[in-house]
Amino acid sequence: MSDDEYKQLHPILHEVTRTYVDLYTNRPNEKNREKLIKLEKLLHEQLEKIEAATKDKS
Repeated sequence: MSDDEYKQLHPILHEVTRTYVDLYTNRPNEKNREKLIKLEKLLHEQLEKIEAATKDKS
């Protein structure tokens, strides 16, 4: 069975398998991803503070 046939017969299972493969393939990048998520959260918090401060001045 080719990959395309498998994908057509079992689309959900194919996506789950692909997700697991991607996770294991990209595992070294997981720490970087976690750091980026934390930085993004910090950025959003700071932006919210800036927006609140500019609204108070208006």
